[in-house]
Amino acid sequence: MYTRSRSAAQRWRAVFATEDGSLHEDESFFALGSSGLDSVALGAMIPLPDGTTSALLPGCRPVVADSSGRQMVHPDPEARPVAALLPTGYTRLLTPAYEKVSGAPHMPIFGYTAVAGLNGRLFASAVALDPGGAWDPAIHNTPELADLVSARLAADPENRLLRHHAHCATEYGCYTAQNLFYGRAEMAIAVSVACNAQCVGCISEQLEDDLEAPHDRIQFTPTADEVVKAALPHLLSAADPIVSFGQGCEGEPILRTRLIGRAMRALREQTSRGQFHINTNGSNPRALRHLIDCGLDSIRVSIFSAIEGNHVRYYGPRNYGLAEMEESLRMAADAGLHTSVNLLAYPGFIDTPLEMEAMVGFLHRGRVQMVQMRALNMDRELLEEKVRFPRESGIGIARFMAMLREELPGIVLASKTPYVGRARAHVS
Repeated sequence: MYTRSRSAAQRWRAVFATEDGSLHEDESFFALGSSGLDSVALGAMIPLPDGTTSALLPGCRPVVADSSGRQMVHPDPEARPVAALLPTGYTRLLTPAYEKVSGAPHMPIFGYTAVAGLNGRLFASAVALDPGGAWDPAIHNTPELADLVSARLAADPENRLLRHHAHCATEYGCYTAQNLFYGRAEMAIAVSVACNAQCVGCISEQLEDDLEAPHDRIQFTPTADEVVKAALPHLLSAADPIVSFGQGCEGEPILRTRLIGRAMRALREQTSRGQFHINTNGSNPRALRHLIDCGLDSIRVSIFSAIEGNHVRYYGPRNYGLAEMEESLRMAADAGLHTSVNLLAYPGFIDTPLEMEAMVGFLHRGRVQMVQMRALNMDRELLEEKVRFPRESGIGIARFMAMLREELPGIVLASKTPYVGRARAHVS
């Protein structure tokens, strides 16, 4: 249920939820967003896109502004902040403005976006980057998905990898897992139970006592044959097929280089169609060289900060750092692969001056072609506790993206891996 009190003025109004799930637009207060630890005025807003999930922030109180602009905690003790969880293709600009109740646990690991109301409609602090296409929510989670999953499992009942991704497709709604069964675009292949990092915001394995990872990590190492049987039909028949190693339901795929290499070579013995892609932390250039030699076509390296200390505090890396990540990206670029970074962006962190300067330098030295803008799924207080926000103010995510385009001519900002086909270095 969504109710609106009296008539709304032509300014963004505070929206709050109550524990029964009701949403209320409150004309007595104006909505705010957050940049880092600071509550700030809202900027660009868009109607909630199709596929958005609205979420109540547990253990929190909304921070709002009165008619004079004075900030305060909403006076209703039962009011809870509302956030939007955006679909792929939209970039978050601000997080919700809130204050935690004393003793409240960390919030679940999701990409919370600030929400406001106007005339009975909900709006999000976001911009459209590249919505729709193969990642349109309307073509996922469709009624026929269950039958497609069942048919594929019946055709290869002993394949543990298929069963794992069937779980991800049906229980978690993972699009890359679903694409395996839909037979289109980028499909998931998870191979690694282990990781050489301990990310604060890991979505498959959490060390925090009061946090539960939103995805189960794969519990076995598949065989090369299982990988080939899962991927081959996709390469043979899908339009613009991408076989994507490195998923949110696993550790670090570069730790299974030999397995991935054997699978890619076996697949290339049967078809030249499609693109081999890896989502990685870029920790091992030597291992990446092996994958390039085996036929890798594109790479995406995840990054939170290009300042070494912040990188270490967030990722908890074992025996690698930004230098190895840069080397991996340059090596891939030299070999003709498409290169991108998965930028885990948090408003009030990545858009601060020192962070921006460091990121531009990293992207330039790594010869990165694309920046995939992703919301860092994170509890704000946990990020402050583990990493610490810069004490400078952010300039805003929209201005940060404009600065990237200005400082790095030719760079593409997107939210998903593009189909580039086979890398030039592998085409005879």
